[in-house]
Amino acid sequence: MSTQEIRIKPSLVPFTWKAVIVILVGLAVYVASLLLRLPLQALGLLFRLTGLALVCLGVLGMFVGVIRRNMYTYVISDSDLVLQKQLLRRSIRRVPFSSITDVQVSQGLAGRFAGYGNVVPVTKSGYGLVRGTEPGENVVAEMVDVPKPDKVAQLIISRLKRTES
Repeated sequence: MSTQEIRIKPSLVPFTWKAVIVILVGLAVYVASLLLRLPLQALGLLFRLTGLALVCLGVLGMFVGVIRRNMYTYVISDSDLVLQKQLLRRSIRRVPFSSITDVQVSQGLAGRFAGYGNVVPVTKSGYGLVRGTEPGENVVAEMVDVPKPDKVAQLIISRLKRTES
């Protein structure tokens, strides 16, 4: 019985929330400069230009966030988990379900509010796919900032059980 591949993109929230805050601060500075009718023309102009600069910086940050988000694709197939990262360089990591024994989910405070988190497959050896605590150890495979990480972990576990039977 074959099921189709499921493609997952990271949530947009962790890549762009700071840019949204910068845009809002820029708009607040700009509007405040208009409402306060600052007495010195140069000071009012400086505040307006600062507000516009912050808005432009926020828009640029959001653009970069969207590009960073689109660099990552996670594919859950019948037989393995594929983690792809590509922009100028391309990196593909395949983790066969036969080597996965557990799935770890982690969410920070912002991730719990916004509904995203990290999903880490753990191998039979318990080595290689979990975040290292020693200097020099690297994360080999981690699905970063995925929306609804608990559901993604359950999906991986259900596919894992399907391959075992």
